[in-house]
Amino acid sequence: MTDERNSIHSRTSRTSDVKTDETTEPTSGDQLQLNYKQAKALRAICSTFIGELDETELDQLCQAEVMTSGKKDEKIREFGKLDVSRSDEFFDRIISRLSQSVTSRQLAEIKLLLKRLSSRGVSGYGLTGSTKAFFELDQKQREAIVSKWSTSPSANNRRIFRILSHLVCTLFWSDAHDLYPLIGYPGPDPEAVGPRYRERTFPEYEFVEITNETTELNYDILIIGSGAGGSVIAARMARMTGNSVVVIEKGRHCAQEKLTLDQQDGYKKLYENGGGIFCEDSNTTVLAGSNFGGGTTVGWCAAVEPHHHVREEWARKFGLVNFLEEDFNNTLKTVKNRLGVNENNITHNESNQILVNGCKKIGASVNVIPQNSASKPHPCGWCGFGCKYGEKQGAVMTYLKDAKDFGVNFIQDCFVEKVLTEDGQVIGVEAIANGSRRFKVMAKKVIVACGAVHSPALLLRSGLKNKNIGKNLHIHPTAGVYGVFPKKEIKTYAGTIMTAVCDAEENVDGDHYGSRIVVGSHHPATIPTTFPWRSSLQHKQLMLQYNHIAPLLSITRDKDAGQVKIDSRGMPKLEYKLSTNDAKSVIVGITTGLKILVAAGASRVGTCLAGVEEFEVSDESPLNDPKFESYLEKIRKTGVPEQASIGSIHQMGTWYMMSCAFLVKPTGETWEVKNLYVVDSSVFPTAIGVDPMVREAILLSREET
Repeated sequence: MTDERNSIHSRTSRTSDVKTDETTEPTSGDQLQLNYKQAKALRAICSTFIGELDETELDQLCQAEVMTSGKKDEKIREFGKLDVSRSDEFFDRIISRLSQSVTSRQLAEIKLLLKRLSSRGVSGYGLTGSTKAFFELDQKQREAIVSKWSTSPSANNRRIFRILSHLVCTLFWSDAHDLYPLIGYPGPDPEAVGPRYRERTFPEYEFVEITNETTELNYDILIIGSGAGGSVIAARMARMTGNSVVVIEKGRHCAQEKLTLDQQDGYKKLYENGGGIFCEDSNTTVLAGSNFGGGTTVGWCAAVEPHHHVREEWARKFGLVNFLEEDFNNTLKTVKNRLGVNENNITHNESNQILVNGCKKIGASVNVIPQNSASKPHPCGWCGFGCKYGEKQGAVMTYLKDAKDFGVNFIQDCFVEKVLTEDGQVIGVEAIANGSRRFKVMAKKVIVACGAVHSPALLLRSGLKNKNIGKNLHIHPTAGVYGVFPKKEIKTYAGTIMTAVCDAEENVDGDHYGSRIVVGSHHPATIPTTFPWRSSLQHKQLMLQYNHIAPLLSITRDKDAGQVKIDSRGMPKLEYKLSTNDAKSVIVGITTGLKILVAAGASRVGTCLAGVEEFEVSDESPLNDPKFESYLEKIRKTGVPEQASIGSIHQMGTWYMMSCAFLVKPTGETWEVKNLYVVDSSVFPTAIGVDPMVREAILLSREET
């Protein structure tokens, strides 16, 4: 194809060069070591998901309803013949991601799977229905087996399918530069080095250097985390108290000149685990920022204040009456002004316009989403990989800048292992910088702002005893639907990401728990995350239609909760299963999203639900078509099976506050340890129901912190 450095064919498979014995094949991961046959089994799995098509399938790939104008047949056929298992580089990346991304329990399951698949006889028969080793089967046989895993009665099989299909497909498309011209994706933002970037100036930051000689630092106030919570409280503490303040961040600062807006680079540098956290049951994949600025660096600019019914619920059920007071409204205004929140100069991209058009045709309410872009136009579809232009008013452009100007110190690439206490009072933390340099930071106050995943993990590692730490995890379960528009170029990655919302289904249960329908950021690696793999042919057909796909997201305000625990290393592990009640909200969001797409003119629609095929629109009045209603009814009856592709881009609630002794006081201080505070989304008593960009107001409203 093109540049050999970026080609999936740039290296040949070494499996054929290894002797057929049980020696270990070298891999890049320390935790997953495979012998020769196990490596062949893993390669065969990779090939199953993105493997070579036969001649009949190649013809289908070229002839299907796929927008091939201007694309040469031979290029499409070359794509059809592509087999990812032939690349050693890709294989090493899979090993590395498995070692980095999955939990120890999941890794053990994968090791057992590969052991069974690499054996002949009865060992693998229950998985494959064959006495042959998995790599001895042909492509069609392997695809049939793996497809059955996706809807298997066995939770283990479904879990394995979800992990492996997700990793293989997303990892491939995050770095498939030689294929981007074929699917119509430009790669990194073409404007990234243009006038929008060159004409701006950006805040510059310096960081405290931790050397081998550093054993102890001393500050009045220590803040752990630099995202939406940590940045605001840092600026506030330095401005109001005159104390010495330090912010510790486990990620790194990626200045504008270092933002490549490349998918693989963006996920690696800016996200937790390099791209996602699998929940223990693997039904849900959690995406969380991990960088200087946290989630505000990778957020999509949506800046919606908490709805009044949420504030009323918090006041009524949890005794947090300050959320109904005028001071809180004033705080909201202050935060929104600092973040530049407004509805000026917003232009819907094609995906958002489809959402608006479809809502109008079915009579569903649709509204503009305010943006934190300071009234400037912000057509930045790559904002999930950082805002190259500084137009998005995230923490790096606002509150961290304020904190810097007030004299706050910053430490990056620093993992806080535990909080130190003495006689029931906090005295500092123990941390590890640059992966190995252990030291202490002593402080009179410690403010934890690591987010709803890492805040409870830190406090559990620190020995706090409250049995409710980590419970009440809410994630806004996110389910996707898509429509294919053959005659319209969507380019869902281009333009402002999320500018319209349908809130017609936000009160499914009568208590204001339900789903809101929006447009997400869908670069090539995100498509396989959102929509399930069904076959190598189907996957390649879908990606060839990439520029003509309009994906919508149904984001549910979940009423029921999961939990954050820690593993043997003290790292967070997430336990979250969609409840029956919340699954109803998800399904209502999915069916309404499908109606919106069909009404807007989609020729074909699909969902995140494994086992539910696409629907071909054939009637001139599709909303009145009995076949379409039967399709929606099938979805309602199917519900949300455990193998559905459910994601999360918001996490909250694992350390929530109440007016009485529970976890933290309304001021944010823990009931258990004096002068230890929590100030991030983990203090939310419930799911907030909207993008938590303006959650800083909740933190600012607590005067005693």
